[in-house]
Amino acid sequence: MGILIRKELGKGALLGVWKIEEDEDWYFSNPLLTERVQIRIDAYKSVQRKLQGIAVRILIKNLLPQEDNVDIDYDEKSKPFFVSLKAKISVTHSEDMVAVLISDQGEVGVDIEKCNTKVKRIFHKFMNEMEYETYISLKDPGKTDYLHIIWGAKESLYKLYGKGNLDFRKHLLVREFKLKSEGDFVGVIDKDDKMIKVDGYYSKVGKFVLVYVLEKVEHLAV
Repeated sequence: MGILIRKELGKGALLGVWKIEEDEDWYFSNPLLTERVQIRIDAYKSVQRKLQGIAVRILIKNLLPQEDNVDIDYDEKSKPFFVSLKAKISVTHSEDMVAVLISDQGEVGVDIEKCNTKVKRIFHKFMNEMEYETYISLKDPGKTDYLHIIWGAKESLYKLYGKGNLDFRKHLLVREFKLKSEGDFVGVIDKDDKMIKVDGYYSKVGKFVLVYVLEKVEHLAV
């Protein structure tokens, strides 16, 4: 299948989603699998995780075909960064799907997750009181989608922030939005007397929920 989505978002941002359907040998023989990348891929235990890691790099090359070097590395907080490009990047994967968000104008975060009811068991770990009140007011089957959107939004906010040490309930907020098959929201990171507002977007991609956030220019003091 390869690339499912290639979307220019404006504000210097580019989104891509890739579905892993090709033969394993096609991935393991890819020219992007340099010696340095191979060392990282070999560190992953499962074949699926190895394929995800390779697919991320193939997707990046598809999004930036004009660039000779699209290699990425990871900092001490596991935040990805380009080795030779100035653009910001965020990556995500779930089963046979990977997604990449790239921007040359600000920090970004992206998350993709397959929908399942297991998210109901952990909602108390990431939802604040306001978000929970919205959740209980919804009717099925929208409730599960809402949980996945909130979870994906906060995962994306965490990745955008990139410094770790965030409490998903205390420091991350998804302002109320109207639940649809795809839509937008405002996300907030409230930490260390600073409030960072971001534009957020969500959509269904088959059985998966895709969520991503783009940093706004302004940083507002509390």
